[in-house]
Amino acid sequence: MSAHIYLSQFLLQVLLIVLSAQGVCAIDGQRHVDKDVGVIVPDQIRNQTTPSSWNDQLRDASSHRLLPADGTQSSAGKKCLPFFPYSFGGLDEMSVVDSVALLQSTGHAGIAVRAGNDADRKRLAQYYDVSQAQGDKFTVFATFMSHKFKKLGTSIKNHKATINAMAGREGVLWVFFRDDNGDISPAELEKMVRKIVRFADRKGVRVALYPHVNNIYSNALDGIKLVEKINRSNFGIVLNLNHELLAGKFSELAQTVERIKHKLFGVNISGARWPLDDSSDSAMIRSSVLALDENEFDLKSFLSLIKNSGYSGPIGFLNYKLEDPEYYLQGNIEAWRKLCSEVQLYEEDNIFNQ
Repeated sequence: MSAHIYLSQFLLQVLLIVLSAQGVCAIDGQRHVDKDVGVIVPDQIRNQTTPSSWNDQLRDASSHRLLPADGTQSSAGKKCLPFFPYSFGGLDEMSVVDSVALLQSTGHAGIAVRAGNDADRKRLAQYYDVSQAQGDKFTVFATFMSHKFKKLGTSIKNHKATINAMAGREGVLWVFFRDDNGDISPAELEKMVRKIVRFADRKGVRVALYPHVNNIYSNALDGIKLVEKINRSNFGIVLNLNHELLAGKFSELAQTVERIKHKLFGVNISGARWPLDDSSDSAMIRSSVLALDENEFDLKSFLSLIKNSGYSGPIGFLNYKLEDPEYYLQGNIEAWRKLCSEVQLYEEDNIFNQ
Protein backbone atom coordinates (compact mmCIF):
# COMPACT_ATOMS: atom_id res chain seq x y z
CA MET A 1 0.00 0.00 0.00
CA SER A 2 1.43 3.43 -0.92
CA ALA A 3 2.69 6.02 1.57
CA HIS A 4 -0.14 8.28 0.41
CA ILE A 5 -2.72 5.74 1.55
CA TYR A 6 -0.97 5.25 4.91
CA LEU A 7 -0.98 9.03 5.44
CA SER A 8 -4.67 9.20 4.56
CA GLN A 9 -5.39 6.39 7.02
CA PHE A 10 -3.51 8.19 9.79
CA LEU A 11 -5.34 11.47 9.21
CA LEU A 12 -8.71 9.70 9.14
CA GLN A 13 -7.94 7.91 12.39
CA VAL A 14 -6.97 11.19 14.08
CA LEU A 15 -10.21 12.79 12.93
CA LEU A 16 -12.27 9.86 14.15
CA ILE A 17 -10.56 9.89 17.55
CA VAL A 18 -11.60 13.51 17.87
CA LEU A 19 -15.17 12.63 16.83
CA SER A 20 -15.23 9.78 19.32
CA ALA A 21 -14.18 12.16 22.09
CA GLN A 22 -17.16 14.30 21.12
CA GLY A 23 -19.54 11.37 21.50
CA VAL A 24 -19.49 10.17 17.89
CA CYS A 25 -19.24 6.41 17.33
CA ALA A 26 -15.69 5.38 16.42
CA ILE A 27 -14.91 3.17 13.45
CA ASP A 28 -14.12 -0.39 14.46
CA GLY A 29 -13.03 -1.79 11.11
CA GLN A 30 -15.78 -4.44 11.02
CA ARG A 31 -15.70 -6.56 7.89
CA HIS A 32 -18.79 -7.28 5.83
CA VAL A 33 -18.83 -10.20 3.43
CA ASP A 34 -20.65 -9.71 0.15
CA LYS A 35 -23.55 -12.11 -0.33
CA ASP A 36 -23.96 -13.65 -3.75
CA VAL A 37 -27.00 -12.43 -5.64
CA GLY A 38 -28.11 -15.07 -8.11
CA VAL A 39 -28.86 -13.67 -11.55
CA ILE A 40 -30.26 -15.87 -14.29
CA VAL A 41 -30.31 -14.40 -17.78
CA PRO A 42 -33.44 -15.64 -19.58
CA ASP A 43 -33.03 -17.26 -22.99
CA GLN A 44 -35.04 -14.50 -24.64
CA ILE A 45 -32.47 -11.98 -23.40
CA ARG A 46 -29.49 -14.10 -24.41
CA ASN A 47 -31.00 -14.55 -27.87
CA GLN A 48 -31.04 -10.78 -28.36
CA THR A 49 -27.28 -10.77 -28.83
CA THR A 50 -26.24 -7.31 -29.86
CA PRO A 51 -25.58 -6.57 -33.52
CA SER A 52 -21.97 -5.72 -34.14
CA SER A 53 -23.00 -2.28 -35.38
CA TRP A 54 -24.90 -1.32 -32.24
CA ASN A 55 -22.15 0.92 -30.87
CA ASP A 56 -22.46 2.88 -34.11
CA GLN A 57 -26.23 3.19 -33.59
CA LEU A 58 -25.75 4.55 -30.08
CA ARG A 59 -23.14 6.97 -31.35
CA ASP A 60 -25.54 8.16 -34.03
CA ALA A 61 -28.25 8.74 -31.44
CA SER A 62 -26.06 11.16 -29.50
CA SER A 63 -23.52 12.49 -32.01
CA HIS A 64 -25.59 15.42 -33.25
CA ARG A 65 -25.22 16.96 -29.78
CA LEU A 66 -21.72 15.76 -28.83
CA LEU A 67 -19.22 18.30 -27.57
CA PRO A 68 -15.63 18.34 -28.88
CA ALA A 69 -13.93 15.00 -28.31
CA ASP A 70 -10.67 16.61 -27.21
CA GLY A 71 -12.30 18.15 -24.13
CA THR A 72 -11.00 21.63 -24.91
CA GLN A 73 -14.29 23.49 -24.52
CA SER A 74 -13.90 25.52 -21.30
CA SER A 75 -12.43 22.54 -19.45
CA ALA A 76 -9.60 24.40 -17.72
CA GLY A 77 -10.00 24.41 -13.97
CA LYS A 78 -13.24 22.41 -13.96
CA LYS A 79 -13.82 19.31 -11.87
CA CYS A 80 -15.40 16.15 -13.22
CA LEU A 81 -18.76 15.05 -11.86
CA PRO A 82 -18.32 13.09 -8.62
CA PHE A 83 -17.53 9.45 -9.37
CA PHE A 84 -17.93 6.67 -6.82
CA PRO A 85 -18.04 2.85 -6.48
CA TYR A 86 -20.28 0.61 -4.41
CA SER A 87 -19.16 -0.71 -1.03
CA PHE A 88 -18.36 -4.19 -2.38
CA GLY A 89 -15.74 -5.32 -4.92
CA GLY A 90 -13.12 -5.90 -2.23
CA LEU A 91 -13.88 -2.70 -0.32
CA ASP A 92 -16.16 -4.73 1.94
CA GLU A 93 -13.13 -6.79 3.01
CA MET A 94 -11.34 -3.67 4.23
CA SER A 95 -11.98 -1.52 7.28
CA VAL A 96 -13.92 1.65 6.60
CA VAL A 97 -10.80 3.72 7.32
CA ASP A 98 -8.75 1.72 4.82
CA SER A 99 -11.44 1.78 2.13
CA VAL A 100 -11.92 5.54 2.41
CA ALA A 101 -8.18 6.12 2.32
CA LEU A 102 -7.93 4.03 -0.85
CA LEU A 103 -10.86 5.79 -2.51
CA GLN A 104 -9.44 9.21 -1.70
CA SER A 105 -5.95 8.29 -2.87
CA THR A 106 -7.37 7.16 -6.22
CA GLY A 107 -9.59 10.23 -6.67
CA HIS A 108 -13.04 8.73 -6.04
CA ALA A 109 -15.44 11.19 -4.41
CA GLY A 110 -17.38 8.83 -2.16
CA ILE A 111 -19.32 5.58 -2.08
CA ALA A 112 -22.71 3.83 -2.30
CA VAL A 113 -23.20 1.70 0.82
CA ARG A 114 -25.19 -1.50 1.25
CA ALA A 115 -27.85 -0.97 3.96
CA GLY A 116 -30.02 -4.08 3.95
CA ASN A 117 -29.67 -5.24 7.57
CA ASP A 118 -28.42 -4.16 10.99
CA ALA A 119 -24.81 -5.12 10.27
CA ASP A 120 -24.91 -3.11 7.04
CA ARG A 121 -26.36 -0.12 8.84
CA LYS A 122 -23.63 -0.28 11.48
CA ARG A 123 -21.04 -0.01 8.72
CA LEU A 124 -23.10 2.73 7.07
CA ALA A 125 -22.90 4.71 10.30
CA GLN A 126 -19.13 4.40 10.15
CA TYR A 127 -19.06 5.76 6.60
CA TYR A 128 -21.27 8.63 7.71
CA ASP A 129 -18.80 9.39 10.53
CA VAL A 130 -16.01 9.62 7.97
CA SER A 131 -18.15 11.80 5.71
CA GLN A 132 -18.85 14.14 8.61
CA ALA A 133 -15.16 14.31 9.45
CA GLN A 134 -14.11 14.86 5.84
CA GLY A 135 -16.75 17.41 4.84
CA ASP A 136 -17.05 17.67 1.06
CA LYS A 137 -13.94 15.53 0.54
CA PHE A 138 -15.90 12.28 0.95
CA THR A 139 -19.63 11.66 0.47
CA VAL A 140 -22.05 8.79 0.96
CA PHE A 141 -23.89 9.34 -2.31
CA ALA A 142 -26.36 6.48 -1.91
CA THR A 143 -27.42 3.49 0.11
CA PHE A 144 -28.92 0.39 -1.48
CA MET A 145 -31.06 -2.49 -0.29
CA SER A 146 -32.74 -5.49 -1.90
CA HIS A 147 -36.09 -6.75 -0.63
CA LYS A 148 -36.90 -10.43 -1.15
CA PHE A 149 -40.59 -11.09 -0.61
CA LYS A 150 -40.03 -14.81 -0.03
CA LYS A 151 -38.05 -13.96 3.10
CA LEU A 152 -39.47 -10.62 4.25
CA GLY A 153 -43.05 -10.47 3.02
CA THR A 154 -44.43 -6.94 2.59
CA SER A 155 -43.02 -5.51 5.82
CA ILE A 156 -41.18 -2.19 5.44
CA LYS A 157 -39.54 -2.43 8.88
CA ASN A 158 -36.11 -2.85 7.29
CA HIS A 159 -36.62 0.12 4.99
CA LYS A 160 -37.69 2.29 7.91
CA ALA A 161 -34.54 1.37 9.81
CA THR A 162 -32.34 2.42 6.89
CA ILE A 163 -34.32 5.62 6.32
CA ASN A 164 -33.95 6.50 9.99
CA ALA A 165 -30.20 5.91 9.68
CA MET A 166 -30.12 8.30 6.68
CA ALA A 167 -32.30 11.05 8.15
CA GLY A 168 -30.38 14.32 8.29
CA ARG A 169 -27.55 12.83 6.21
CA GLU A 170 -26.67 12.86 2.53
CA GLY A 171 -27.53 10.18 0.00
CA VAL A 172 -30.40 8.62 -1.95
CA LEU A 173 -31.89 5.26 -0.92
CA TRP A 174 -31.89 2.83 -3.87
CA VAL A 175 -34.52 0.07 -3.53
CA PHE A 176 -35.16 -3.07 -5.56
CA PHE A 177 -37.61 -5.92 -5.10
CA ARG A 178 -37.40 -9.62 -5.87
CA ASP A 179 -40.40 -11.98 -5.98
CA ASP A 180 -39.11 -15.48 -6.79
CA ASN A 181 -42.47 -17.13 -6.19
CA GLY A 182 -44.56 -14.62 -8.11
CA ASP A 183 -46.82 -14.10 -5.09
CA ILE A 184 -46.88 -10.31 -5.01
CA SER A 185 -49.43 -8.49 -7.13
CA PRO A 186 -48.67 -5.09 -8.73
CA ALA A 187 -51.19 -3.51 -6.35
CA GLU A 188 -49.45 -5.00 -3.30
CA LEU A 189 -46.06 -3.80 -4.48
CA GLU A 190 -47.37 -0.31 -5.20
CA LYS A 191 -48.94 -0.10 -1.74
CA MET A 192 -45.67 -1.15 -0.12
CA VAL A 193 -43.55 1.29 -2.12
CA ARG A 194 -45.96 4.12 -1.35
CA LYS A 195 -45.47 3.44 2.36
CA ILE A 196 -41.69 3.50 1.97
CA VAL A 197 -41.72 6.74 -0.01
CA ARG A 198 -44.15 8.51 2.34
CA PHE A 199 -42.09 7.52 5.40
CA ALA A 200 -38.90 8.68 3.67
CA ASP A 201 -40.51 11.99 2.74
CA ARG A 202 -41.32 12.68 6.38
CA LYS A 203 -37.66 12.04 7.22
CA GLY A 204 -36.30 14.18 4.38
CA VAL A 205 -34.85 11.22 2.47
CA ARG A 206 -35.04 10.70 -1.29
CA VAL A 207 -35.79 7.22 -2.64
CA ALA A 208 -35.05 5.80 -6.09
CA LEU A 209 -36.32 2.61 -7.70
CA TYR A 210 -33.30 0.56 -8.76
CA PRO A 211 -34.09 -1.61 -11.82
CA HIS A 212 -32.22 -4.89 -11.47
CA VAL A 213 -32.29 -7.94 -13.74
CA ASN A 214 -34.30 -10.87 -12.27
CA ASN A 215 -36.19 -8.46 -10.02
CA ILE A 216 -39.75 -7.21 -10.43
CA TYR A 217 -38.47 -4.24 -12.40
CA SER A 218 -35.51 -5.32 -14.51
CA ASN A 219 -35.16 -2.16 -16.59
CA ALA A 220 -35.89 1.53 -16.36
CA LEU A 221 -38.62 1.67 -19.02
CA ASP A 222 -40.71 -0.68 -16.90
CA GLY A 223 -39.77 0.94 -13.59
CA ILE A 224 -40.62 4.51 -14.59
CA LYS A 225 -44.30 3.54 -14.80
CA LEU A 226 -44.42 2.87 -11.05
CA VAL A 227 -42.44 6.02 -10.27
CA GLU A 228 -44.87 8.16 -12.25
CA LYS A 229 -47.91 6.43 -10.78
CA ILE A 230 -46.78 7.08 -7.20
CA ASN A 231 -45.84 10.63 -8.26
CA ARG A 232 -43.96 11.91 -5.22
CA SER A 233 -41.25 14.54 -5.46
CA ASN A 234 -38.85 12.46 -3.35
CA PHE A 235 -39.25 9.33 -5.51
CA GLY A 236 -37.28 8.79 -8.69
CA ILE A 237 -35.37 6.13 -10.61
CA VAL A 238 -31.78 5.00 -11.12
CA LEU A 239 -30.43 4.15 -14.56
CA ASN A 240 -28.05 1.18 -14.34
CA LEU A 241 -26.23 0.58 -17.60
CA ASN A 242 -25.22 -2.93 -16.52
CA HIS A 243 -28.79 -4.06 -15.87
CA GLU A 244 -30.13 -2.39 -19.02
CA LEU A 245 -27.63 -4.43 -21.03
CA LEU A 246 -28.46 -7.65 -19.17
CA ALA A 247 -32.18 -7.00 -19.71
CA GLY A 248 -31.59 -6.75 -23.47
CA LYS A 249 -32.44 -3.03 -23.60
CA PHE A 250 -29.22 -1.88 -25.28
CA SER A 251 -31.03 -0.79 -28.47
CA GLU A 252 -33.44 1.33 -26.42
CA LEU A 253 -30.96 3.33 -24.36
CA ALA A 254 -31.62 6.64 -26.12
CA GLN A 255 -35.37 6.11 -25.72
CA THR A 256 -34.90 5.11 -22.09
CA VAL A 257 -32.90 8.21 -21.17
CA GLU A 258 -35.44 10.47 -22.85
CA ARG A 259 -38.33 8.71 -21.13
CA ILE A 260 -36.96 8.82 -17.57
CA LYS A 261 -34.90 12.02 -17.52
CA HIS A 262 -37.49 13.99 -15.51
CA LYS A 263 -37.22 11.48 -12.66
CA LEU A 264 -33.56 10.51 -12.94
CA PHE A 265 -32.04 10.36 -9.45
CA GLY A 266 -28.86 8.48 -10.34
CA VAL A 267 -26.76 6.93 -13.11
CA ASN A 268 -24.43 3.96 -12.71
CA ILE A 269 -21.97 2.61 -15.25
CA SER A 270 -19.37 -0.11 -15.59
CA GLY A 271 -17.13 -1.39 -18.32
CA ALA A 272 -18.37 -4.27 -20.47
CA ARG A 273 -17.20 -6.69 -23.11
CA TRP A 274 -19.04 -5.99 -26.34
CA PRO A 275 -20.98 -7.94 -27.28
CA LEU A 276 -21.57 -9.59 -23.92
CA ASP A 277 -20.32 -13.16 -23.52
CA ASP A 278 -23.52 -15.23 -23.81
CA SER A 279 -21.87 -18.66 -23.36
CA SER A 280 -23.44 -18.95 -19.89
CA ASP A 281 -25.35 -16.88 -17.36
CA SER A 282 -22.27 -16.34 -15.20
CA ALA A 283 -20.13 -15.44 -18.22
CA MET A 284 -22.70 -12.87 -19.34
CA ILE A 285 -22.73 -11.26 -15.91
CA ARG A 286 -18.93 -11.21 -15.66
CA SER A 287 -18.64 -9.64 -19.09
CA SER A 288 -21.04 -6.85 -18.09
CA VAL A 289 -19.07 -5.71 -15.01
CA LEU A 290 -15.54 -4.56 -15.80
CA ALA A 291 -13.33 -1.68 -14.74
CA LEU A 292 -13.59 1.25 -17.13
CA ASP A 293 -10.06 0.79 -18.45
CA GLU A 294 -11.07 -2.70 -19.67
CA ASN A 295 -14.24 -1.49 -21.36
CA GLU A 296 -15.26 -2.23 -24.98
CA PHE A 297 -18.74 -0.68 -24.88
CA ASP A 298 -19.31 2.84 -26.25
CA LEU A 299 -19.51 4.61 -22.89
CA LYS A 300 -18.73 7.96 -24.47
CA SER A 301 -21.95 7.97 -26.49
CA PHE A 302 -23.97 6.62 -23.55
CA LEU A 303 -22.67 9.36 -21.25
CA SER A 304 -23.36 11.94 -23.93
CA LEU A 305 -27.00 10.86 -23.80
CA ILE A 306 -26.91 11.37 -20.04
CA LYS A 307 -25.36 14.83 -20.31
CA ASN A 308 -27.78 15.89 -23.04
CA SER A 309 -30.70 14.78 -20.85
CA GLY A 310 -29.86 17.52 -18.36
CA TYR A 311 -28.68 15.17 -15.63
CA SER A 312 -25.60 16.54 -13.89
CA GLY A 313 -25.43 14.54 -10.67
CA PRO A 314 -22.83 12.06 -9.44
CA ILE A 315 -22.04 8.95 -11.47
CA GLY A 316 -21.75 5.56 -9.80
CA PHE A 317 -19.46 2.71 -10.80
CA LEU A 318 -20.71 -0.88 -10.42
CA ASN A 319 -17.76 -2.88 -9.11
CA TYR A 320 -19.69 -6.06 -8.25
CA LYS A 321 -17.39 -9.09 -7.88
CA LEU A 322 -14.30 -7.16 -8.98
CA GLU A 323 -11.14 -8.10 -7.12
CA ASP A 324 -8.10 -6.17 -5.92
CA PRO A 325 -9.53 -2.66 -5.52
CA GLU A 326 -6.05 -1.14 -5.14
CA TYR A 327 -5.47 -2.21 -8.74
CA TYR A 328 -8.79 -1.65 -10.51
CA LEU A 329 -9.67 1.68 -8.88
CA GLN A 330 -6.54 3.42 -10.21
CA GLY A 331 -7.10 2.42 -13.83
CA ASN A 332 -10.79 3.10 -13.35
CA ILE A 333 -10.39 6.73 -12.32
CA GLU A 334 -7.98 7.43 -15.16
CA ALA A 335 -10.51 6.12 -17.67
CA TRP A 336 -13.27 8.14 -15.96
CA ARG A 337 -11.28 11.38 -16.25
CA LYS A 338 -10.76 10.75 -19.94
CA LEU A 339 -14.51 10.20 -20.44
CA CYS A 340 -15.25 13.28 -18.36
CA SER A 341 -13.02 15.39 -20.58
CA GLU A 342 -14.42 13.95 -23.80
CA VAL A 343 -18.06 14.39 -22.84
CA GLN A 344 -17.56 17.56 -20.72
CA LEU A 345 -19.05 16.04 -17.57
CA TYR A 346 -18.19 18.83 -15.15
CA GLU A 347 -19.69 19.51 -11.78
CA GLU A 348 -20.61 23.19 -11.91
CA ASP A 349 -24.24 22.16 -12.43
CA ASN A 350 -24.16 19.19 -10.03
CA ILE A 351 -27.79 18.75 -8.92
CA PHE A 352 -26.73 16.58 -5.99
CA ASN A 353 -25.57 19.66 -4.11
CA GLN A 354 -28.60 21.83 -4.87
